[in-house]
Amino acid sequence: MCSKLERIQNLYLLKFVYKYLPTVYSNLFFFPMIICSVDGHIAVRLDFDIPPQEKEFLKKRKLIVGQNMQKLFGLDSPPSVPTIAVVGSGGGSRAMTSLLGSLKSLKEIQVLDIVSYITGVSGSTWTMSALFRDANWSQDGIDRVIAEIRKEICKDALSLFSLEKMEYYRREMEEKMKEGHILSHTDLAGLLYEQTVFGEVSNLVNTLSEQRKTVNEGQNPLPIYTAVNVKERMGCESEAEWCEFTPYEVGFQKYGAFVRAEDYGSQFFLGHLIRKLPEIRIPYLIGKNVAARIVTHPGHFILNRSQLDCSEPENEPLTLDTQHMDPSSAVSRIISDFLMNRPFSSKEYNFMHGLFLHSSYNTHSNFTAWKESHPDAFPNLLTPSESFLQLIDSGHSINIGCAPVLRPEREVDVIICFDNSWTPNDIFKLTASYCQDHNMPFPRIDFTTLEEQPQREVYILEDMENPKAPVVIYFPLVNDSFRHFKEPGVKRETAEEIKAGEVDVKSSNSPFKTDQLVYSEEDFDSLVNLTAYNVANNKEIIIETLRKVLKSKMDIEI
Repeated sequence: MCSKLERIQNLYLLKFVYKYLPTVYSNLFFFPMIICSVDGHIAVRLDFDIPPQEKEFLKKRKLIVGQNMQKLFGLDSPPSVPTIAVVGSGGGSRAMTSLLGSLKSLKEIQVLDIVSYITGVSGSTWTMSALFRDANWSQDGIDRVIAEIRKEICKDALSLFSLEKMEYYRREMEEKMKEGHILSHTDLAGLLYEQTVFGEVSNLVNTLSEQRKTVNEGQNPLPIYTAVNVKERMGCESEAEWCEFTPYEVGFQKYGAFVRAEDYGSQFFLGHLIRKLPEIRIPYLIGKNVAARIVTHPGHFILNRSQLDCSEPENEPLTLDTQHMDPSSAVSRIISDFLMNRPFSSKEYNFMHGLFLHSSYNTHSNFTAWKESHPDAFPNLLTPSESFLQLIDSGHSINIGCAPVLRPEREVDVIICFDNSWTPNDIFKLTASYCQDHNMPFPRIDFTTLEEQPQREVYILEDMENPKAPVVIYFPLVNDSFRHFKEPGVKRETAEEIKAGEVDVKSSNSPFKTDQLVYSEEDFDSLVNLTAYNVANNKEIIIETLRKVLKSKMDIEI
C-alpha cells in the first residue's frame, strides 16, 4: 500500500509519461503499466464483449428457456432458442405501473418464461428494482409485488414529506457522504422513490451486486438498468452516452470500459482502483431516473431538459479529486435546492478517468467522430478525460431502453417493447437514428404510414431484407378494445363494467400524467388491468411471431 504522498508523486510521473512517451495498450485505451493502487491490478475491464458472468448466465437461462419453449410450442425436444428481451419506457409512476400489468400478462401466457433480458429507462427501472428483490419473481408470478407496490403508491403523497421522513432522508445522505461518495440532488430523489415504492426500508437485495442471487441460476431474465452521461459543450452537438448497470458490472459499451457492480462509485485512475468505497445502494442508482422531476408541490414532479445543470465540474487537483464538504451543511443545501426547484444533476467519480483512447478510435462505429460538430470529433472532450460522470435519466436521450439489447454482442432476436411514454411518436425514430449512427441493425420502418394510421394495440416491426435486425413486438399505451371488453372476448355489460373500461391515458385530464407520483387505488388497478389486457388480447399475435422467429433460427442453423 502506497502512502498518499507516493500516490501523488506517481500520478504526476504518469502525467509526464503520457505527455512524452505514449504507448499503445489494450484494444482501445493506452496507459503505462506502473502505478501504486489499492490492489495492484487493472480494475477496469477493457473489452467490447459482454462479461464472462453474463455468458455463464445465458448458458443457464437458455437451458430453462429451451424447456419452456418446448412446452409452449409443443415440440418434441428443447430447440436452439432465440434470445428475447423485454424493454420498458420512461414515464414515471405510469411507466412503472403499466409495466407491472404487461409483465403479469406475459407470465400468464407463458412468454415471460422464455425471456432472457429485461431493460428499461426511468419509471421502468422502478419496476425492475422492485421485482429483483425476489430471487424467484418470474417463476412465482408478480401478483405479490403488484399488491405491495399498490399499497405504497396509493398512499397520501404528503406522507413522503413528514418530519420523520425528512429526518430519514437527511440521515441517509449524511451517511452516504461520510462513506466518501459525492452527494447529489439525485440522491434525495432516489430516497423519495424508495419511500414511494417500498415504504419501510427492507434489507432484501439492497445493492446491485446482491441482485446476482436473482440470476445466478438463470431463474429470471437478466436486468439491465440504464442512465446516460451528459456531454454538452459550447459549439458542439449535445451527446448522451449510454451507461448500463447489471448485477455483474457497470459500464459504457461506447468505450468498452466496465467495472464490477460493487466497485461503481469508487475512485479510479488509469484503470486502477485508487480508493474503494462501500457499494452504492439501489435507491441512489435509481435516483438518476427519478430526478427528471423535482418537487414543485408534494406529489408532483416536473423538470424540463433546459433546467438540467450539464455544466462541466470545476477543475479539481490531480491528487485524488477529493471532495471536502461538511455532510450536515451539504445535505441541508441539497434539500433546500430540491424543494426550491433549483437545477441539478448527479455527479460521481469517473472510473474511466485518466484512460486515453487509441489513436484510431474515430474509425470505430461506437463513435460518431465523422460529424464535425459532435463531441466525439474532439478527443479532449471525451469522457475518459473527465474526473466525474454526470448521469441522468436515459429518457433524455431515447425514452425507451432498446440501446443495451441492440448491442451486437448480445445477439438479441426479438425485442418486446412496452412504450408507456406520454408522447411516444419519436422513440423509434430516435432509436433508428441511433442504430444508423452506430452501424447497428434495426428494422426499417415507414414512419409516415404508421403516423397516418389509427393507433393499434400491437405492431410487429421486422426487416425481411436484413435477418440480423431484431423483430420488434411493439405495444403502445392505448385504450382501444379494452373499452368494450373486460377480458379478451368477454364484452362489458353492466354500468360498472362500462365505467371500468373508461381508462384515460391520453387527455390533459388523465390521472396518469407524468407529473403524478401517486395514484388512487381505483386508478392503479385500472392501469394494471388495461396493460395486462392489451397483452392477453394479442396473445396469438405474440405467439405466432415468436414461432416464426424460432422456425427461422432453426432453419438457419440446419
